[in-house]
Amino acid sequence: MKTMQEMAPADFQKLIALVLADLTIRRTLLENREQEVNQEMRSLEKDAELEDLDNQIQAIQADYHHYRDFVDPNFKIDLDQYYRGMK
Repeated sequence: MKTMQEMAPADFQKLIALVLADLTIRRTLLENREQEVNQEMRSLEKDAELEDLDNQIQAIQADYHHYRDFVDPNFKIDLDQYYRGMK
């Protein structure tokens, strides 16, 4: 296993960008599930499911805000474009 000191600053920023993208996707999926639950489940089941989803969304949001603090505003990467260019 490599240590943090062996990571280049650009690699660290890319890692942060990936983490934030992943957390955004996870939050969106959970929010979509919340909407589905609101439309399809009965009252008792709905309340328990919504509480669980809300707890997960809050945890993801806390991580997102924590990791966002590490973003270097001068480092720009478009992950979609980056991965399209790899061959």
